Amino acid sequence: MASQYKINSLSRSLYPTSISYKPQDFRRQDEGSDSAWYSQPRFVQHIDEGAIATLKSYYCSTIKPSHSVLDICSSWVSHLPDSMKLQTMIGIGMNQQELARNGHLTKFFVKDLNTYPSLQEVPSESVDVVICNVSVDYLTQPISIFKEMHRVLRDDGTAHMAFSNRCFPTKVIGKWMGMSDDERRKWVGGYFWASGGWKDVEEIILKEGKGGFLGSYEDPLFVVRARKAASN
Repeated sequence: MASQYKINSLSRSLYPTSISYKPQDFRRQDEGSDSAWYSQPRFVQHIDEGAIATLKSYYCSTIKPSHSVLDICSSWVSHLPDSMKLQTMIGIGMNQQELARNGHLTKFFVKDLNTYPSLQEVPSESVDVVICNVSVDYLTQPISIFKEMHRVLRDDGTAHMAFSNRCFPTKVIGKWMGMSDDERRKWVGGYFWASGGWKDVEEIILKEGKGGFLGSYEDPLFVVRARKAASN
């Protein structure tokens, strides 16, 4: 995997002996129907051009053409290089029009993972890589989804949760809005440990980003990733 980025271990020792969550951690300002909210396609980018280019470069160094990839919370782009052609890439997302426009997907399913937190459309141990772009902060039942990611991955397969600091504030989990970027990366790392069966949980700082004015702002970009531990 790429080594030009800042990589830190999110080891199990950084977390409580028992990792637990409270219902209010996942409550949102807008608890209305997600399916209704996402019913209209949004053919827009949710991170800036610099972050997109960086994420494409990261995936280019991580995903091989021979890999079978699952893109959860997928949309009209998966932020893979245009030249990367995969034999199998499954998308699970909220809007059919967006998914149909995604040229990397070989198959897709329209599904609200917050209402139906399973990946039952994907066979067990059939995927090499799972990706989730700028959406992990919207999952209201993340432990169920992370257990499902573990199920569909082959032994030693990897999962990559990419996110920035942009979001729709009424739809992200409430806990997210009160955390720093460091705390968010650790929080997502906790999902891996709480769901079980993972190793090599790490945070990758792809872009620090920068604040400013007069057009000088740049989005930060992070990935929290882990590898499926081999079955006994």
